[in-house]
Amino acid sequence: MDCNESRKNLNQIRTGEADEEASRSAAEQLAACADSREEAAFMKSIAAACPKLKMTAPAGIEEEVMIRIADRYDVINTDFGPAHVGFTPRGISAVKLDVEEDGAFESYYEERLGRATVRGSLPEAFAEAVRRAIKGEKIAKPPVTLEGLTEFEKTVLEHLARIPSGEVRPYAWLAREVGRPRAIRAVGTVMARNPVPFLMPCHRLVPSTGGVGNYYYGPEMKWILLEREGIARKDLAGWKQRGVRFIGSRTTGIYCYPTCRNARRIQQQHRMEFSSPDEAAENGYRPCKYCRPLSL
Repeated sequence: MDCNESRKNLNQIRTGEADEEASRSAAEQLAACADSREEAAFMKSIAAACPKLKMTAPAGIEEEVMIRIADRYDVINTDFGPAHVGFTPRGISAVKLDVEEDGAFESYYEERLGRATVRGSLPEAFAEAVRRAIKGEKIAKPPVTLEGLTEFEKTVLEHLARIPSGEVRPYAWLAREVGRPRAIRAVGTVMARNPVPFLMPCHRLVPSTGGVGNYYYGPEMKWILLEREGIARKDLAGWKQRGVRFIGSRTTGIYCYPTCRNARRIQQQHRMEFSSPDEAAENGYRPCKYCRPLSL
């Protein structure tokens, strides 16, 4: 046995981890090797001195460490009242309105994302992003983090964020975009449990039949959010009443979702209304490559 192996055995004996064979080998090495006996004596002196190095941690250090390693949250004022905003160094992880107590938000956060959170100071850039999203202002890249969500939830929300401000898409469209065209109900569940509403704009998803459909904070708030982005309530209501799902252009032969930026450019005298992709195709129209209607 060499000295390095002996040192390992001696350390295991010191910590009480050595088995009978290791103890026997170490004893033989100590009897035969002066260097090993010197090493053992040195280790014994270090172990004896260690308790003297103990000191009491400064007051408040535990709380400070927890703040630095744990997710945090703060409360800000918005147009819709106080909002609890959870965040990490990588971005905003949760936004929740109508929370009466901090403890309720902490419980929601841990249950939804699987991590604890403590009160902290929200970076002003994050607070401004939440306020701007609620006001209907465009945000090129929402500062969010989707840590703690399933891969399916992350994929759905990432594709959701690609719906431009001022436009809506049906749930079936998003299911198709994520490669799961039959998972319309599952997509709806992701929207209902979206931890970062406003920033990940679940208000931009609507039923294929028209109107605005359900929303976690109620349809009236969904109407308000869409109106702030430039979608007239009367237009959505009117399309639903007339059964209009697509708008076509007589000049280009292309049809779009009614809120598509291309559809908005069509002059009134050139507009065609369709209730289905089949109807549009039968009239010789092809789908828009920007908004990608369901038949594309």
